[in-house]
Amino acid sequence: MLAMRIKVPAIAGVLTLCFIVLPMSSPAADVDQNTTGLPTYPHLRRAMMDSVSRNTLGHQCTHFAADSGDPLEIVEAWYRKAVPGAVESDVNQDSIYGSYFRLTGIKLTKGSDFLTVYRIADGTSTSIELFKCWEASK
Repeated sequence: MLAMRIKVPAIAGVLTLCFIVLPMSSPAADVDQNTTGLPTYPHLRRAMMDSVSRNTLGHQCTHFAADSGDPLEIVEAWYRKAVPGAVESDVNQDSIYGSYFRLTGIKLTKGSDFLTVYRIADGTSTSIELFKCWEASK
C-alpha cells in the first residue's frame, strides 16, 4: 500500500511536467512576448507568458516559460551574464518542481525574482522559466 502511495504522486508529477514541457517543443509554435522585465533568451522555439500571476514559494509571481534547441550549457552561460549579481543554485535545491525526478540545470535568484534553466534527462530541448515576483497579499 505504501508503494502505491509513493508511485501515484510520482507519476502525477512526471505527467504534469510532461504536459508543461512537451507541448512547448513544436518548432512551428508562437513565441509570446516576455512581460516580466527579466531578460529573454534570444533563441527560443516556443514561449508562453502566463496571463495571470500566481503564488509561487510564498510570493505572487508572473511567469514566462520557454524552450530552446540550444545546449543547456550555452543557455546557462547566457543567463549568468544577463543577470549579474544573481545567486546560483542547483535547480533541484528547494525545487518548485518537486522531488519526483531530477533535472539538470540551474536556478538564478536576484531579490525576489528567480529563473530556472534546465533539461529533463534525455531531453532534446532546454527549458527556461522566468518568475518576476513580489510579496503576496495577506
